[in-house]
Amino acid sequence: MSLLSLTSAAGVDAGVSALPALLLVPLTGFGQGLLHAVGPDHCAAMATLSGMGGGGARRSLTTALRFAVGHALVLGGLAAACLSTGIVLSETFTSRAEVVGGAVLAALALAALFFPTALRHGHPHLPGHEHGHAHARTSGAAGALMAVSGVRSLLLAMPPLLMGGRFSLASWTYLPAFAFGILVGMGVVGMLLSTGMSRLSERLGASVERAVYVGSAALGLVWMVSRL
Repeated sequence: MSLLSLTSAAGVDAGVSALPALLLVPLTGFGQGLLHAVGPDHCAAMATLSGMGGGGARRSLTTALRFAVGHALVLGGLAAACLSTGIVLSETFTSRAEVVGGAVLAALALAALFFPTALRHGHPHLPGHEHGHAHARTSGAAGALMAVSGVRSLLLAMPPLLMGGRFSLASWTYLPAFAFGILVGMGVVGMLLSTGMSRLSERLGASVERAVYVGSAALGLVWMVSRL
């Protein structure tokens, strides 16, 4: 067999072996993003924000997606920054960041309990212009703040993607796929919340919302205390 034939065969083999990696890495990132999205703290935060926003299928889904965008941008951005600069985050950093995440969740829940309509209207608008800018900003900011605690865990998942100390072409698809998994997962949570609440009477729905707020506040406080 000629040298040209050997080179061509090697190229075909390399292409075939690279193809599974190009599929496996983003699928892994997407799956892990889905799992990350449905964490109890995230679900509690989105349920609380959805109630504060006034409910409704469209509002619940929008709330979840805004939370997801803020969460994915900060989580992916910080992870990319740490990878590019070689910064290593300690376990102590993660513990302190999770205290902040718990505090954000508890603060949202307490605000929902004592000021349930505070975020249902923004500043005055022209007729026909939708209210809720304050709620939109709060949803995105909450998602962003609660993302900081997950950066170290995400970074610990990245080393297996390294080849010879560098990321392969397939490995660069992990973070975008992870972020997309967060968007899809939180979007599904938002739709489930809206569907569930729409089936309840107004009185029962109000009782369920209060129960969600109390549960979210308790989870946030427990989260904080356990990380101190």
